[in-house]
Amino acid sequence: MAFMQCNFFSPVLNFNTNINVFIPTPNSDEILNNKKSDYFQEGVKFQVLYLLHGAYGDYSDWLRLTSIEKYAQNHKIAVVMPSASNSFYQNMYKGSEYLTFMNEELPKFVQSIFPVSEKREDTFVAGLSMGGYGAVKLAFEKPEQFAACVSLSGAIDLISVAKQAREGEFASPFLWNSIFENPDNIEGTDADLFALAKKKIALGHKLPKVFQTVGTEDFIYEANVSAKEKMENIGVDLTYEEYPGIHDWDFWDTYIQRALDWLPLKNDSVEVD
Repeated sequence: MAFMQCNFFSPVLNFNTNINVFIPTPNSDEILNNKKSDYFQEGVKFQVLYLLHGAYGDYSDWLRLTSIEKYAQNHKIAVVMPSASNSFYQNMYKGSEYLTFMNEELPKFVQSIFPVSEKREDTFVAGLSMGGYGAVKLAFEKPEQFAACVSLSGAIDLISVAKQAREGEFASPFLWNSIFENPDNIEGTDADLFALAKKKIALGHKLPKVFQTVGTEDFIYEANVSAKEKMENIGVDLTYEEYPGIHDWDFWDTYIQRALDWLPLKNDSVEVD
C-alpha cells in the first residue's frame, strides 16, 4: 500500500487542509506468497472510498486507530481520509462550506492527482458517528456520484441526536448555532436525511445503497433504530446490522471490515484506461 499525506490549499474552505490517502500497490506478502501483484500498472483506476472521521477527530483518526490500511490493501481499494472539524459535514451557517468541499472540490482534486476511478459504481463514502451521518449526507446530496455509503454508529437521525446533545445526555463539541441557522428547526430541511431522501426520490434520483451498523450498548443505538425504520419506510435500499458493542474504536475497526465486504468491490480486478 502506498501512503501519502497531502496538504493543499482549498479555495472552498479558504485555508490549507490535509488528507491521508492509501493507494494499493504490491507488497512483500504478495510477492513472497505468489499472490497476484500485477494490478498496479499504467492507466490503472482504483475504486475509491472516502472515509470520514467523527466528532473530535480529523483526517488522521482512521490511520492511527484502526488497521484500515491492511483492509484496503486486501480489497485493492484506494482510501481518502479528509478533515471536516466538528461541522457535521454541512455548509456551516457561520463557518466553512464543508459539504461543498467534500462533494465537489475534494473528489476533483483527488481524481486529478491519484489513480482513482471517476465512475459512480466505483465511488463510495463511509464514516463513523458524526462521519456516519456525513457519509449518508454526502451520498444523498449527490446520488449521481456515489454507488453506496456506510454509517458506523452514525448520527443519522440528526434531530434526535441534536436533542440528546443539547439536553446533555452525552458530551458534545458542536456549536449548533454556527452549524445551522435554526438548530431547533432542522426537521424538513436538507440536513434532515429523511427529508433529503424523499426530496431526491421525488426528483427521480436513484439513491445509493446504505449499510448501517451500530452497537447494541451504544448511547446512539435508539437513534439508529429509529433511523432504520424511517429509511425503510421511505424505500431506501438499506442493509442494517447490529452487534454487541459501544461507541468506540474496537467496534469501528471490526465493522469497517464488514462494510468493505458488503461494498460492491472488484478486489484485484481493476480498471485500466
